[in-house]
Amino acid sequence: MRTKAGEAPAALPGPIKQTNEDTAMAEVAPTKPTEQLANPFRPGNGVPPPFLAGRDGLLVEFDTFVAQQPLHPNWTLTGLRGTGKTVLLAEFAAHAEQAGWVTLHREVGERHRDDGRLADALEEDVNALRRRLSPLAAVGQAGEDGVRYLRPRRLTVGELGYEPAYEGRAAEAADRMRAAVSELDAAVRDSERAGALLLYDEAHLLADDRSRERYPLSGLLAAIGSVQKAEPNVRVILSGLPMLSLNLKRARTYAERMFGHVVVGNLARSDAWDALAIPLAASHRSFALSVIGEIVEGTAGYPYFLQFFGAYVCRSVASPDVSLDAYRGVEPALLHELGLAFFEDRFEGATPAEQRVLEAMARVEGRVPLSRLHAALPEVSGLNLLVRRLVERGLIYRATRGAYDFALPLFRDHLRRRAEVTKVTRSVTTGRAGAPGR
Repeated sequence: MRTKAGEAPAALPGPIKQTNEDTAMAEVAPTKPTEQLANPFRPGNGVPPPFLAGRDGLLVEFDTFVAQQPLHPNWTLTGLRGTGKTVLLAEFAAHAEQAGWVTLHREVGERHRDDGRLADALEEDVNALRRRLSPLAAVGQAGEDGVRYLRPRRLTVGELGYEPAYEGRAAEAADRMRAAVSELDAAVRDSERAGALLLYDEAHLLADDRSRERYPLSGLLAAIGSVQKAEPNVRVILSGLPMLSLNLKRARTYAERMFGHVVVGNLARSDAWDALAIPLAASHRSFALSVIGEIVEGTAGYPYFLQFFGAYVCRSVASPDVSLDAYRGVEPALLHELGLAFFEDRFEGATPAEQRVLEAMARVEGRVPLSRLHAALPEVSGLNLLVRRLVERGLIYRATRGAYDFALPLFRDHLRRRAEVTKVTRSVTTGRAGAPGR
């Protein structure tokens, strides 16, 4: 969906957030000490920007989504890392709470690929929301949990005693998920709240695995779908990398009828300007218009890079007014720091064969036909599979039929600089090794 520039509303108390281990994007470090001037930019993983540019149209659509029964009762939020998906989930939670919903924001992890672990997490989330929906239900739930935990051999009610028969957990994780969501749906209907919204981040990790007979995504979709047939009191927003959409189609054929799909991408040029200029105006610092233009064009409006560039320049230039010459002076160190903080881990995380594909693509301008990769790497087997894996990693994308390009701005430039450094290092090493008398 296309969105226009807009300011984020103030965060409201209420949304529950469950977190999981995740590697946060590296914070920017200055290359040298500077005066303690205001730095309005905040690069980081899920850190709200000082000004949320270009997303107000999407927030308006979300307000409509929670205010009525939409065509699709659930949403997916997909995009590359650094485009602001986690920030938007937090905004959605705040807007939904203001509209009378109870919300829970969870970051799923690798362990939730196991459908039993996902069922555990869903039960925890449902219990947390039920406690918010009804204080009386919270007391009853605490009692039930205590009985299940202690498992006394005999209970007494008044003058009557009996020996309880404890039921084991349902054998199937899917049944447990369905029961949990049904309990939440009933709790919503018995309350005065508008509904319950589950916001699951990193949801691309929930892909079904037939080889291991693990079906976390199928189980979750079936559970949600079972309570939405009459009225969508319980809804879910799944956020993740672009592969999430394909995982949904593979999990359930009817998934396309359950979800509206929102793609979060780079900011339009005017919105990228706002993302830099408005925080600067509030901080009493200034970048020359040519500097803002250079950053907007160089980052292609990629939200995380806008914050990274802005923060680095503010930390590295002592003057409150940054000229084009001052920017040019710190740009090489900025790009080096960006490579270490953002690109290098992604490159090193690829297999040696995948790295060769990336290096071959970097030697070509623009979109790279698959046929050209085959010609450049004739000795590499399974090239099509390698390309598909790189797409799943979010490093490249399918630009047109049979042609691919880098998904991240400046990645090609980074790989070219890396190749030059490697070439120089090898030539120096070879020269020393081959020089007589050394």
